[in-house]
Amino acid sequence: MEVQHPLDDGPLSPEQARLLEQFRQRVDARISSHGLTSTDVADLVKELRDHPDVSRQMMAELTQELQRLLPGQRFSFDWD
Repeated sequence: MEVQHPLDDGPLSPEQARLLEQFRQRVDARISSHGLTSTDVADLVKELRDHPDVSRQMMAELTQELQRLLPGQRFSFDWD
């Protein structure tokens, strides 16, 4: 089943902000329990990308968050 993402790249909706905050909490939990591996990041991002409320703006904010947490790493979140 193909997920239809919102086309609006404006500010995050309350649902999108909640999803992003949940992502942040899960990342923090993984960092404090065993560290954050590239597999962890890929799994968490895949879960978000599969959610129908995720927009390009949300993925841009996610990228900024990951760059802050993992400086020097490269991330690509293609929509294909």
